[in-house]
Amino acid sequence: MSLREMILATAPMLTATPSGDLLELRPSGSWTSANVTTLERLSDAVTPQLDQSRIVKLDMAEIRELDTLGAWLIEKMTRRAQSAGHRTEMVGVADDYVGLIEEVHQVNRRNPTPAPVLNPVVAKVNDVGRSAVGASEDVTVFLQMLGSLFLAIVGVLRRPRSLRLTSLVYQFYRVGWQAIPIVVLITFLIGAIIAQQGFFHFRKFGADSYVVDMVGILVLRELGVLIVAIMVAGRSGSAYTAELGSMKMREEIDALATMGLDPSKS
Repeated sequence: MSLREMILATAPMLTATPSGDLLELRPSGSWTSANVTTLERLSDAVTPQLDQSRIVKLDMAEIRELDTLGAWLIEKMTRRAQSAGHRTEMVGVADDYVGLIEEVHQVNRRNPTPAPVLNPVVAKVNDVGRSAVGASEDVTVFLQMLGSLFLAIVGVLRRPRSLRLTSLVYQFYRVGWQAIPIVVLITFLIGAIIAQQGFFHFRKFGADSYVVDMVGILVLRELGVLIVAIMVAGRSGSAYTAELGSMKMREEIDALATMGLDPSKS
């Protein structure tokens, strides 16, 4: 078989042969997603004939390839005829495609139950109740975490040797030392902005020299502690959250519990 004959053999086609009240459809070729544009055009072209014919017969013997998309387009044609009150018949289905045809035939057969329309006041009360339940669950989880942390601290105080000093120092290194560059950069920029704005306003009153004192008091005594706390919490806290989430996804926390280890102490 030449290349041209092979292409023609696999090209999707749909032959419609009307005969009185009977419409015989013969799909052929490759009914796969690679030919989706052609398949949609072919199925749309026979829609008027599906609405007019009382009996629709599908002969599937000449189909060479069939996937979910092709099976669904064929199912759409049969459902279009059935919705118009017409009888459909499918013959010539290859054994390899029987399961796929039956599986697609069961798709979306049940009509979804319409959601009940609630009174706006009832809906609002329902939202408030759900929010309250969700908040109570969050508080419960938070208290459980605090309880686990408290028990871990008490256990370390009772048995100081159980404290893993190497891991503690490593965590201090990650949280503190590695966060110094970004903290220094942010505090320097904030201090520079405060100095620039203060100098611009203090110059009107001849109090330029007080800018240094203002920056020292604000950054070193007041804002510095707050900025460092926010930066460390944002940087290191998000890193811990991502790490714990990945451990939960990989079931490492469950593995620790299975081995008899307390995840909060590990």
